[in-house]
Amino acid sequence: MPPTTTPSTSRLPDGTALTRLADIVRARAQVSPTARAMTTAAGAATFAELDELSSRIAHRLVSEGVRPGDRVAYIGRNSPEFLAVLYGAAKAGAVATAVNVLLAPAEVTWILDDAAPRAVFLGAEDQHHRPAVQASTARPLVVSAAPEDLTAWTADVPATDPAADGGGDEPALILYSSGTTGNPKGVVLSGHNMARALAAVQDLLELDDTSVAMAPIPFFHISGLGLALVATLVGAELITFTPAGPEDLVATLRERRVSHAVVVPTVLQRLVEMPQSQEPGAWEHLRYVIYGAAPMPTPLLRRAIDVLGCKFVQSYGLTESSGGVTILTHEDHLAGLERPHLLTSCGRALGSVRLRVVDPVLGSDVAPGERGEIWIGGDHVMSGYWRNAEATDAAMSGAWLRTGDIGVLDAEGYLYVVDRLKDMLVSGGENVYPAEVERVLVEHPDVAECAVVAMPSPTWGEVPAALVVRRPGSAVDADALVAWARERMAHFKCPKVVEFTDQLPRNASGKVLKRAIRIAPVPTA
Repeated sequence: MPPTTTPSTSRLPDGTALTRLADIVRARAQVSPTARAMTTAAGAATFAELDELSSRIAHRLVSEGVRPGDRVAYIGRNSPEFLAVLYGAAKAGAVATAVNVLLAPAEVTWILDDAAPRAVFLGAEDQHHRPAVQASTARPLVVSAAPEDLTAWTADVPATDPAADGGGDEPALILYSSGTTGNPKGVVLSGHNMARALAAVQDLLELDDTSVAMAPIPFFHISGLGLALVATLVGAELITFTPAGPEDLVATLRERRVSHAVVVPTVLQRLVEMPQSQEPGAWEHLRYVIYGAAPMPTPLLRRAIDVLGCKFVQSYGLTESSGGVTILTHEDHLAGLERPHLLTSCGRALGSVRLRVVDPVLGSDVAPGERGEIWIGGDHVMSGYWRNAEATDAAMSGAWLRTGDIGVLDAEGYLYVVDRLKDMLVSGGENVYPAEVERVLVEHPDVAECAVVAMPSPTWGEVPAALVVRRPGSAVDADALVAWARERMAHFKCPKVVEFTDQLPRNASGKVLKRAIRIAPVPTA
């Protein structure tokens, strides 16, 4: 079956191909200047306001000595100022660098030392990062991006566009990976990379200037930033504040007439069960639910389609691939009601993307249905890691991005992600994928979440070990969980040791830090 068809590149409102990030806001401000670009808890900003502020920021950056190719960093939460700085840096010819606001001071300093920005903007709620910024060897200019401070900082410069940005092949963004296995790496993306990625989002989600998108995903993540950029491109309103709970979420989605909502399946489960969701006409404006982080259980999908009456999609991608490279369409979801295994897939490749599943040792493609490393080709793929040739060489095989993910590509072209290659363990000559073991364990009614890691074994080389978080009130023990696993999977895959904890160790992006998990081996006789 062929890949999912998408345009080869994004188009501006006048029909010309998008190549430069700043052209997104330039073109949109010309077409719909007074339309809302973004709504936050504090108010709203129009596309004209976003364009004017970004031009003033660009002029001020140039006056402060920022030159094409210099980095300009932003540390802050989702806001109009975040996008204005990103577009302003682009108009000045600089490379925008978004930094995770949840990082510890030492981590922030490390990233800034690596990126060496000429200027760093701090969001209104993130001024506490100032000491970490000032500790960087880059010695950047530090600017408060609180609305009143940014207005004052740009008051004496013109609102005209300096248009100092170059071509689409030049670096436009640097986003840092989460660093679960060491220091984060700066992923360098060009204007052309993003233009290819945005085309898929725009077309497959039917986004246009009547859309209202709600996605509380931070802009320092590629999925959050990608949606923000495509919203500007098409003239959609982007709602960025985070509802306080399920009731507030339902009220916000309905009152704001949201057409495109990003949620995770656990939140969706609570949403469809609420009495407010059952009211006639409650979801007449909702057109798409975009989800990720976990497969959609078939019973939940049936219920959600019945209650919400909208379309469902999910995707797979990485920062290194400029975001999503596959899509499980709504039609696939409907097919999944009769073929439930499809709902564990992340869909088929977008039309501009090439996918391979490769034997990580031999470098040759495996047969359909067999496991191997997922490789991605096409114009979505990054140009490399910032100032890290060794990591770039390790991640790239010619024009192919080696994702480090283990997956299966079936005969119909559907991709199933199994685990991370680095997490795979070999027990008695058999490959064991921790994610597979984790999926079995979390099906136990007393398990909230878990992480499975490799433990050295003098007999088998490695064996699986599990760190488990019990559900509140549960007293399930290790023997019960091992017995549960043995009923559902091959014994060599089952955990040989189970320990319990109140919470799993995570990094600032919320990913489980498996390298921080320490489980004591069972003493041998």
